[in-house]
Amino acid sequence: MAKTYVEVRRRGDRFYAYEREPYWDSKRKQGRKRTIRFLGPCDRYGRVLRSPKVHLDGVSSSVPVGRPLVFLAAAEKLRVREHARAVLGVDDEVAGRFVLMAVNQASDRVPDEHLPAWAEAGPFPRLLSLGPKRLTPEDFGNVHRALCHLSEDTHILEDRGLLLQERLTRAWRSQSREPPEAYYDVTKQAYYGWTNPYAQVGHDSNGGLSPVVGFGMVVSEGHHHPYLCRALPGAQNDSLGVAGTIEMLRARAYERIRLVMDRGMISKENVDLSRREGYPLIGLVKGWDSKTVALASLFDEEELERPEYLAVTSRGSVYARALTTTLFGIPEVRVAVVENLKRRALDREGRDQALQELKGPVTTVRLAELKRELRVQNPKLRKQKGYVPGLLVQSRGRRGFRVDPQAVARDRPLDGRFLIFSTDLSLSGPEMYRAYFARDGIEKVFRTGKGELCLGPVRYHSRERLDAYATIFYTASLLWSWSEQTLKRKYPDRSLAEALSHLENVAWVRFGTGKSAREWASRLTEEQKRILSALGAERYLHSP
Repeated sequence: MAKTYVEVRRRGDRFYAYEREPYWDSKRKQGRKRTIRFLGPCDRYGRVLRSPKVHLDGVSSSVPVGRPLVFLAAAEKLRVREHARAVLGVDDEVAGRFVLMAVNQASDRVPDEHLPAWAEAGPFPRLLSLGPKRLTPEDFGNVHRALCHLSEDTHILEDRGLLLQERLTRAWRSQSREPPEAYYDVTKQAYYGWTNPYAQVGHDSNGGLSPVVGFGMVVSEGHHHPYLCRALPGAQNDSLGVAGTIEMLRARAYERIRLVMDRGMISKENVDLSRREGYPLIGLVKGWDSKTVALASLFDEEELERPEYLAVTSRGSVYARALTTTLFGIPEVRVAVVENLKRRALDREGRDQALQELKGPVTTVRLAELKRELRVQNPKLRKQKGYVPGLLVQSRGRRGFRVDPQAVARDRPLDGRFLIFSTDLSLSGPEMYRAYFARDGIEKVFRTGKGELCLGPVRYHSRERLDAYATIFYTASLLWSWSEQTLKRKYPDRSLAEALSHLENVAWVRFGTGKSAREWASRLTEEQKRILSALGAERYLHSP
């Protein structure tokens, strides 16, 4: 990004100061200079004597720029343009347009066809030194092709966006001290279009079935910076994308990272793979069988509820005691027996109320509900490995079942309990609990992605465009998390979304002045100045 300087011009015995900027003229293939603004009369040393008086004919345009300038500052700090130019093998202007697309994704979410008008209405062409040529939709289409395209010679998909993600990940890791945990999750987004290999019928955000595409992300624990973002087939089971993600992490030499995954991604194959590749895995043990019931019942309340096993987080406090045992067919796995006292009371009270209600007269509908809640034992499954019998057994009589006291006694120690596992044998119970439930961070990332960053709805018709979009979204997520980290250094209790809401009326105004036009930012409040200064963006704005 070019730096401006003050140039003094002499007219007769008077001196005048101008703000000037060097830029590269891609058409003439040479460096040139242009005037940014007239500063006013000055002395021979460039000290401005008085501000110029401007007679305005009217406002030509006014566009909000507070939010995008924040992310432009983050992009400059991370040297996104330089990395894009080096990895994609493009010139400085194409790299600058990539920065614009990522900034737009993080701020205003203008559709691709309207990007030229959005960019030229603000100060972005000047700040990014994009030259005098007017922008076109084709210019931004070239950015997509630079990120991902089919090779004309081999017809093989060349996704250089993944290489750019790797370069940017190394850039933020070199400037940030992050704990070893990384969180992986998948979100499904509605697809609006005619055809795309990733678009498949799957479960959408409303719980129904419709064409969707998937996005898998790996983010860091501390600041939620992205490691990786990739497009996935919409109908693919979430657990099937784990292998490809681990392979990408391994190929990029991201080592000593502990992966935390949602229960939907846990399978014996994924546990084996992550363990084999050297990525310790933390997850929730899903479902009950005879093995997990025995583990969860291993400690009585007196053995579990001790000070050394207490884990306190923002979610509340629990007791978590770990042991090393066999699980998933693996000889040694660390398992934490977790007990939530509040949940235990609710589980116990709910079961006791259901058993009490079962003794009295109930409607046919309610009786069916109670049978589902308390579960009727199936004699045919009794000898099946891992089968956990319900609390009711079939018997003669009007209702056809009775309560099994032994099953009730077996269920009681499980109240409020669940299991967390890890292939890292060094972790304690409280450490495993804190690590797993810190995964709320990636859920926050996806909430931000679906909200502020506007991940979807997706309309790209080709696979190449969607893969390119994954890199644009990765970069936008990085700009957001980096800006939030920067803000919290000065304002620890303020969220980035809250800070950006104060910048909504920061506008870039273009005034008509006869045959010429002048550009200024709207007058900033003290609060806006503090926020922009903390985020490194105040220097982009000048006022009349």
